[in-house]
Amino acid sequence: MREFIRITDETLRWFAPLLSQELLGRLTGRRDMYAIGAVEDRTACGVLVFRAGKPAAEIRMLAVSPEYRRRGIATGMVEYLCRHAWDAVTPVVCSFAAPDQQDPVYLFFAQLEHFSVTQEEGMICQVPLSQLPRERLAALGSQRAAIQPFFSLPAVTRRQFFLQLQRQHALLWDDFNGRDCCQPLCLCAAEGGNIQVAVFLSQEGADLELSFAWCAPGRHQQLMALLARACSLLPREGGCLRIAAVTPVSVSLVDKLLPGRQVLARYYQAAWDMEL
Repeated sequence: MREFIRITDETLRWFAPLLSQELLGRLTGRRDMYAIGAVEDRTACGVLVFRAGKPAAEIRMLAVSPEYRRRGIATGMVEYLCRHAWDAVTPVVCSFAAPDQQDPVYLFFAQLEHFSVTQEEGMICQVPLSQLPRERLAALGSQRAAIQPFFSLPAVTRRQFFLQLQRQHALLWDDFNGRDCCQPLCLCAAEGGNIQVAVFLSQEGADLELSFAWCAPGRHQQLMALLARACSLLPREGGCLRIAAVTPVSVSLVDKLLPGRQVLARYYQAAWDMEL
């Protein structure tokens, strides 16, 4: 027997093996994050996490225990969410990155009835550290800026900065806070006590990732100076630098500065057409 349920604080522990510690904390600590669970033969075997926001409910995670896959459980959880969203007349979407249209996530949504999948503007790419155009970056970022390590700022200033970005909807991931970044490579420039530009990099083994870059209106030259400084701190040999370019502006910058980059994945959005 199979059933789908709304996961509550009382039932969350049943599905804990399918969730990361971060998601467990977010489900218990936030009012806009919810989860649907699948139970088969009295076993918690699937979970769907979504964010209830405007203008849509966004699917953030979809997982099924390996021994229960290919039984239609993931499809059932998505349909369960759509049925309840239909009562509230709420669209359902899921944004994801995939290397191509043969990726399992792409095929899953493409084969769902009443779902359509479209390619978005962004991309995930990488370039070997040895091929970074350091001189070109330095020339573009020639404007002087009072650059300092972001994590040298007082904790209250850092917290206010992230809260400001969330209020402005300037973060693609509303839970980004910089904790997982490589602190020596996270830089910013402030003026009058307010951060004007910021760059965050994280490290995984020999590879680095440009996790987030932001500038206030009219501060693009300062952002280039910050990127140039961060680039000067990177090793010249070894791994690769990964970049998630998610807006038309960031995509055009990557195309201009890194013509030899390797595209690892494109962004897609699956959207329910509000039929059952």
